[in-house]
Amino acid sequence: MRFFNLLPLFAGLQGVLAEPAQPDISNTTTLPTHFGMMVFPHFQALDVFGPMDILNSLFMMYHNTTMPKFSVLSRTMEPVTTAMMKGGFGQEIMPTITFADYLAQDTHQNNDNVYKMPITNDATATADIEVLIVPGGGGTRRDMTAEIAFVETMYPKLKYIISICTGASILSRAGILNGRNATTNKRAWAWVTSTGPNVTWVPTARWVEDGNIWSSSGISAGIDATYAWVSRVYGDEVAEYMSLSLEYERQVDEHHDPFGKVWDVPGAT
Repeated sequence: MRFFNLLPLFAGLQGVLAEPAQPDISNTTTLPTHFGMMVFPHFQALDVFGPMDILNSLFMMYHNTTMPKFSVLSRTMEPVTTAMMKGGFGQEIMPTITFADYLAQDTHQNNDNVYKMPITNDATATADIEVLIVPGGGGTRRDMTAEIAFVETMYPKLKYIISICTGASILSRAGILNGRNATTNKRAWAWVTSTGPNVTWVPTARWVEDGNIWSSSGISAGIDATYAWVSRVYGDEVAEYMSLSLEYERQVDEHHDPFGKVWDVPGAT
């Protein structure tokens, strides 16, 4: 048999052999045990569901690791919509706990008004939230008193906080971005930056990491920021494998940001 007759066979084998192998998580000592996602009326859908799907997929593929708890936090237990107004086009998400009940959980009162933490041998079920994700959306321009107060109270206890899009305005009004570097949605740049005069706003950035605070640019940038965060916490090989599995070409250069120029952001390059 001539060699060239074997080429189709070798090509097929190469495809099998080239399939990416699932890498081990390189960090196994300080992995988060409880994630929280803040929601409010008129949140931006992709700000929430983009990062959430990465985490959902991560723990589906790495189900043999410690399974973290995931909480969806809101002012009330009513469904929270992405719609701009009542009856408008949008989707809803159900909270799992209110801000007030989460903060009061140590009371462990067993009644209809106070959340009772489950009694279980699983440490992740009662662990404090370590990673809080704060989305943006049109709702950030409304009364955010409860959300700002929650972030201000929670931040000292968190390992990480990640803002998506105009969610950075909640962090800035909570005071936790003072003296920090951060970025936000470039179309909403003027308004968001006005909420944080003591913040060093970075005009050309897909996302910014400053200590344990991560902030991302507009909407879809939250996906790249989440992949970057996964890379930092779980290992870059894990982040890359996740992006291949979800068929997403992640941006790995945090400075790659053409949208500042598009929206005439001062200082954008």
